[in-house]
Amino acid sequence: MTSLPTDAADDAPYCTVCGSPRLVERFLGHRRCEACGTTRWRNPLPVAEAVIVRDGRILLIRRGDVERSPGTWTVPGGFIGLGETPPAAAAREASEETGVNVRILGLVAPPRHLSTPDGRGHVLLSFLAVTEDEPRPAHEVAEVRWCAPDEVPWAALAFPTTEALLRGLVARSADPHRFPDDAPDVATAEIPSGRAPQPRPRFCPHCGGPLVASAVGVWQCARCASWHYENPRATAGLLALRDGRVLLGRRRPDVTGAGRWAGPSGHAEPGEAPEETAMRELFEETGVRAVAERLAGVFWDGDHFEIVYAGPAVDGDAAASHRPEFTEIEWFDRASLPPAGALHHSAAYTTAWLVRQGLVR
Repeated sequence: MTSLPTDAADDAPYCTVCGSPRLVERFLGHRRCEACGTTRWRNPLPVAEAVIVRDGRILLIRRGDVERSPGTWTVPGGFIGLGETPPAAAAREASEETGVNVRILGLVAPPRHLSTPDGRGHVLLSFLAVTEDEPRPAHEVAEVRWCAPDEVPWAALAFPTTEALLRGLVARSADPHRFPDDAPDVATAEIPSGRAPQPRPRFCPHCGGPLVASAVGVWQCARCASWHYENPRATAGLLALRDGRVLLGRRRPDVTGAGRWAGPSGHAEPGEAPEETAMRELFEETGVRAVAERLAGVFWDGDHFEIVYAGPAVDGDAAASHRPEFTEIEWFDRASLPPAGALHHSAAYTTAWLVRQGLVR
């Protein structure tokens, strides 16, 4: 995982988009500019990983002279830049760290949460990839190695999330001596959000100087030469299931996707795992509690990504006081599901997945 310096924009006394000092604390460290309306979100930072497999072996990298966990092993990966999709970020990181061009096959494991000292946390998205190139150590990498399960340096892995990823792959493999080379049946897609693009920063959070774009999601100050990073926002949702039916809501007239049916979803808060976000948003928007038991899909545009789970409802009935996003809430079986044209954003993909899995009947 590529190391990045701490972003000081959270502490800047002015808006990094318009320069106004009129900042209002919203909640949990999120701040909104009264002048231009931009909200500075402190969502968990998104990371994309490339799980490169060849002949039952996985490509691992040993971290070089980096700030966090030098000398340990992990898979190629790094932060997703604003305007960049998760698969594109995984492919870019693989190229930067091992010098190979990869083909992304699909999501290979459920998203994972990594705690960080600042309390913000990271959300990790891992993509199965293949390559015909021969890897070599590159950016901040000391060594590369193809490993079968019994060749992995388990005691020297960089993060607990790395170990969880690799052990999960071994558990899923038909042969314990080989890593699997297929991706699970999970819905994924790039879906334009329909919202106005998020304003890009123009002023340095360190000195207030003008920022110049350097790469995707990366800017450099023309005055003090410090770097500034922006990332897509992490969101999550949960499709509650009960007696072969799924709970959907009709979106309000004043929001994106007005009048269409969708699953409850919302932004992750600092330090919150995707499953926690999904369960919290479901209850806040419908009054129903459910368990985020299975990953249904991951969807993205350049501005944010959405992780969708499905699981059984355990208690609660939809109540009018729990409908900030919806005008109606209904349980749908297979026969009564709205047509794809009446479903918003990822709902067309996830409801089809639920039917395919036999969870909606």
